[in-house]
Amino acid sequence: MKPTSIHYSQFESLYATQQRFFKHIIARYFDGAQQQDVLQDFSIHLFALLTQKQAENAHLFDSKAWLRTVLVHFCISQLRKDQAQKNSVWKQTTVQHILVAKEATLHQELEIQLLYQQALGCVTKKEALVLKMKYEYKRSTKEIERRLALQHVDVLIARIKAKIKKKMGRVELDWL
Repeated sequence: MKPTSIHYSQFESLYATQQRFFKHIIARYFDGAQQQDVLQDFSIHLFALLTQKQAENAHLFDSKAWLRTVLVHFCISQLRKDQAQKNSVWKQTTVQHILVAKEATLHQELEIQLLYQQALGCVTKKEALVLKMKYEYKRSTKEIERRLALQHVDVLIARIKAKIKKKMGRVELDWL
């Protein structure tokens, strides 16, 4: 038998015995269809761990405490990845609107500029400066924190965007 087939049979038996345990822990962090996706991703991660650590640390895979720790850390990483993707929506859609503006007529370009100015008018000058530095001047959050002597700029940007959505009260601001 090849080493990978040995690992595969060990993985199958481990996964079969612990699957309910894994699902129970994942349910604490995720809901709905996302649970199944995370379980699949974790099974790939677990197989990689098995191939790496089985030879010298076989006892770890018998310990529910260690498996729980690995799974909890994996879930936290997935949540962070999901949050990072949500935060990137603002940046991606801003680029999309710029591309639309280049293709659009002069009237549509003016509408987009007006909408942008209205959005900036909903916030304080400092908040507008933070948004401009991030999205117009393409500065990193670390640089914004350093230059403006602020902390947690990512959180601040998320709050500013929520404030704009609330004040403008427009449904078609999904790109924000």
